[in-house]
Amino acid sequence: MVKRSVLFFSNLLERPFNTDELIAGNFKVIKHLGMGSYGHSYLVTDLISNQLKVLKALRIHKRITKSGKRGFELEKELLRSIDHPGFPQYFEEGTFKEIPYYTMEYIIGKNFEQLIFSDGWTISEMGAFNIADELLNLIEYLHNKRIIHRDIRIPNVIYDGAKVRLIDLGLGRYLQQEKEEEKVIQKLDLRKGINFQADFYGLGHFLLFLLYSNFSFDSSEKEKSWEEELTISAEAKHIIRRLLQIEPAYDNCSQIREEIKKLVT
Repeated sequence: MVKRSVLFFSNLLERPFNTDELIAGNFKVIKHLGMGSYGHSYLVTDLISNQLKVLKALRIHKRITKSGKRGFELEKELLRSIDHPGFPQYFEEGTFKEIPYYTMEYIIGKNFEQLIFSDGWTISEMGAFNIADELLNLIEYLHNKRIIHRDIRIPNVIYDGAKVRLIDLGLGRYLQQEKEEEKVIQKLDLRKGINFQADFYGLGHFLLFLLYSNFSFDSSEKEKSWEEELTISAEAKHIIRRLLQIEPAYDNCSQIREEIKKLVT
């Protein structure tokens, strides 16, 4: 109840930066890109380098708690540690009007929700699993660094015209030994686990989203399960069932890649 009240009043008090506002002397706001659990994101021009960047500023209700500030610091730390073209590059950090912020690369592209609903993409089973395999490479890079993304969702997967890229480490965590009480909570929301399977679960839902781009909805028909609605191969269903932990979960990315390889070849 207290947490909900704090969030309500902080939303009333919080005012995003204005268009054309100058942040820390050299970042000019072009537009507000969106709001996440930790921060507001803005497209800005770096007036020194004349480069477009994304500036992420910590939200007010996160600034007044130790856990909120810790989470923002961890997000920066995770992004700084990544050296891979599939992720946005970290640039710099600072404080403006007592608001912590950091900047990162602005990726020009569209997420798959935009590609499907705005651009009219339809994606075949083979195409969906090839895209998933490309995304799996990025997940594997994180897992090799003992990082769990924990937010593999459609808005966070960008196609830049040449390759798939993954953004938003706001919920990312280092792999750790989970306490028993955490395991109970994470069974209720598999995506929130601090384990490899949390990202595999997100990948399973991402695959379903792509595959539904080829599905025609009939409003007169009773809603069915994805296994009944989608016309896909038994191999595809098997992979998705394991990703969603309906069948025994995968232990690592290599196991998933092997099964995708069999399917696409």
